[in-house]
Amino acid sequence: MERVTQMNSEIFFNNLMATVMEIKDKKGLSFSECIFMIEAVEERGKPLNSADDLMRLNILSEENVGGKKFPLSVTVDILCGLQPMVPIWINVSFVEMDGDTAIFKLESSLRFRKPTLLRNAETGHPPFKAIV
Repeated sequence: MERVTQMNSEIFFNNLMATVMEIKDKKGLSFSECIFMIEAVEERGKPLNSADDLMRLNILSEENVGGKKFPLSVTVDILCGLQPMVPIWINVSFVEMDGDTAIFKLESSLRFRKPTLLRNAETGHPPFKAIV
């Protein structure tokens, strides 16, 4: 896969939805809506810059996102707050169904980087990786 050179809310949204659809197909899920729980992951030995600290302490703090469920648009707004910098990687996993709504967990790096440094480019929808 070629290197990612651009990132904005629309690309991020499309890449997240592509990952959700990958999980939906692999697990044989059927749903009309999806919501997301965001879990910020601290990586040992990986330094954070001042922008990362801003997101860690304010936007992605436990009191702001811990255990909460967000609709797709809010999830994109939260994680694209520093666009074009976004989390360097995000693991997406299915949690459970709540009626006709699928709940997904996003395990997100606290390191926000420019598009050329994003991981999971080989998936076709960086920075996301489907965990099935």
